[in-house]
Amino acid sequence: MKSSDRMELSSCLFALRNVNHSYRRGQRIIPVLTTINLVIERGQTCALVGASGSGKSTLLNILGLLEHPTSGRLVFGGQNMQTAGADQLANLRNRDIGFVFQAFNLLPRLSVLDNVALPLSYRGVPRREARVFAQEQLALVGLAERGSCRPADLSGGQRQRVAIARALVGRPTLILADEPTGNLDSQTATDIMTLLLGLNRDHGVTLVMVTHDGELAKRFDRQIRVIGGELHEESAHEAF
Repeated sequence: MKSSDRMELSSCLFALRNVNHSYRRGQRIIPVLTTINLVIERGQTCALVGASGSGKSTLLNILGLLEHPTSGRLVFGGQNMQTAGADQLANLRNRDIGFVFQAFNLLPRLSVLDNVALPLSYRGVPRREARVFAQEQLALVGLAERGSCRPADLSGGQRQRVAIARALVGRPTLILADEPTGNLDSQTATDIMTLLLGLNRDHGVTLVMVTHDGELAKRFDRQIRVIGGELHEESAHEAF
């Protein structure tokens, strides 16, 4: 590797080099991503836009270390993920990446506070300490008084705020959001986006989001359209 390449990979958060990904369906090989080259700098906001089946959620799963590319090079925080073992990948996901999903994925039997604290339990953080951290994150998303509630007692927008608090509780480097506003009305969706972008602005958390909404995507530093498994970047500033 050239010295200039090493410097670039060490300074960025994520780098994908000539990444391809495909699935096997019976005897058929179905390509999903083709020759992906992407660098994401620390602190950037990036929207992945595209039609259903274009490959954007698969790309998000690769960024989230949930799937290995079929071929190519994946670097996260200066480390080659192609040679990382399952335990190392799980540890990186727990410590450095926060996930926010369209369906919230909250556990219905746990209180809001315990849902937020859950990722810390996987690190072995004592329950009392984890709940203190969780309460701080609930305050950050405007739900300080709802910790004792169950998810079913909250509105959709409030549940998404809980999901964001859970993603933040481990103080991640990166937040990956898969259609986080897809089940919300337009005003609540706008509020959630304002919250996420505010967290990026105030705390420097890198934000990558999959969305079908072109208007929401315009609020991001970068807009990357996924078309037939290939990337086409647009300038957010030129879109206005």
